[in-house]
Amino acid sequence: MTMEKRTKIYERMIREGIDRAYLENILQKRKEIKLSENDYSGDFKREAKEIIDHIKDAHEEIFIIENLKESALKQVNKSINTRIDRIHVLLEDIIKNKSNKIDYLKDIVSNLIDDTGPKKDSTFLLLNIKRRKFNLIIRHSINVCLIAISIAIELTKIMTNKLNDPSVRGDFKKLSICNKKIFTKKELVDLGVAALLHDIGLLEYFPDIDENTQFDMKDRSKIELHPNNAYHLLTGLKVDYEIRKAVLQHHERIDGSGYPDSIKGRLFNKYSLVLSFANYIELLTSKNPFHKKMHAHRAIMHILKKERSQFDNDITLAYCRAASLYPIGSWIYLSNNKIGIVFKANRNNIKRPIVKCVYTSDMKELLKKEFIDLSKSSLKINELIDIESLTMLDKSIEKYIFDEREFMRITVNIEGKINIPDSSLFFKSRIKDISAGGLRLELTEPLSLGTELYIDFTIKDKKLQQIKSIIVWIDLKTNQYGLRFIDLDSNIKEFLMELS
Repeated sequence: MTMEKRTKIYERMIREGIDRAYLENILQKRKEIKLSENDYSGDFKREAKEIIDHIKDAHEEIFIIENLKESALKQVNKSINTRIDRIHVLLEDIIKNKSNKIDYLKDIVSNLIDDTGPKKDSTFLLLNIKRRKFNLIIRHSINVCLIAISIAIELTKIMTNKLNDPSVRGDFKKLSICNKKIFTKKELVDLGVAALLHDIGLLEYFPDIDENTQFDMKDRSKIELHPNNAYHLLTGLKVDYEIRKAVLQHHERIDGSGYPDSIKGRLFNKYSLVLSFANYIELLTSKNPFHKKMHAHRAIMHILKKERSQFDNDITLAYCRAASLYPIGSWIYLSNNKIGIVFKANRNNIKRPIVKCVYTSDMKELLKKEFIDLSKSSLKINELIDIESLTMLDKSIEKYIFDEREFMRITVNIEGKINIPDSSLFFKSRIKDISAGGLRLELTEPLSLGTELYIDFTIKDKKLQQIKSIIVWIDLKTNQYGLRFIDLDSNIKEFLMELS
């Protein structure tokens, strides 16, 4: 990465409160890509240098994104949702008023990508898939954006790892193929914008489209023309050509079976291949008038078994590694007779994700939430649960998936006394809810994220003193803080569990 590019990254990060020395420390830990233009013959040497510079830029930028300082998942989710709400407002303005707000859209998508950094895992974007909010097409477009960016980041890492294979070094053709599937930060942003705008032509024809819309033969001809319509609309808004081309090609397939032009192979640009897959998988897994909704697991298995030839294999693999074969947010019934939600993918075993057990088989909430890594367990997935059949699960998905707590919390309204270690500072607080894993309190004195402290309180006539805790999230608007207990005594933990 050139000094100019690195300086721009530093300036942006410093504006967002990230220390420059911390960033330098991050970069020192990254794994170098051992590529040199000198490995290639004279005819390809100059072009190889440009490709290698692009690959190294992408590697460094994604490494920075995924190694920012960590914060609680709840905070990450809140930040991402704020970005999504702003995207919704901008998309409505662009669609209704044909306004050129593309640069604003790019800034928000850039921040959206950075939001995943604190969890060091871009696939946390997939936790924010929207099921009910917004107009149907806007909701679909936002979901496709989240899926596409997740795929592209994972694809970049897969391709970068391939470059460590000695057989690639010196083979210009293999280097070029890998490079077409490696994304810099700017390219990730452009891909996200293409995803957000890809169905603008459909809304032009059907502004009131919803899940129950029915189409006649005349409507279907308009549907097939909507990529062309979107391309021309975006040309009028002076949107970058590569973004417009991806929008035009988002229903094309690499085997030539797509529309509007039935293109194959080299005619795709690098955004189109990812966008085509992301668009299709979102259509298969959501309620819409174009496809019958499938459980997320059945959707990816359907593609793998029946439609694999229509999509690039590396892109399909990148999605599977990002979401697993039981995608994040899926509800499943395990062989231990518990109902769980897929919480995280296992990159080394896409058939065995990490599951958070939430309910018993008769739909009673578990007092202790179990996080089970199925790759290290003999448990089996007995059944897939469609959230459409259980409204309770549909409505509670965000409650559980954005909550890293193991234990059920109970509502209280009791006084707490806080002491900062190695100081004479004491503060009064109001505890609002509590579990065996932590608590939520109101505090008028400002404290920082990551602060360790001791708290005293009395609950059910039992005095609990010097309970060591750490602040894991903050809501400054309400002066509320989330605390996680550290090294809690087993007897106290058992007592707090029994409160529920």
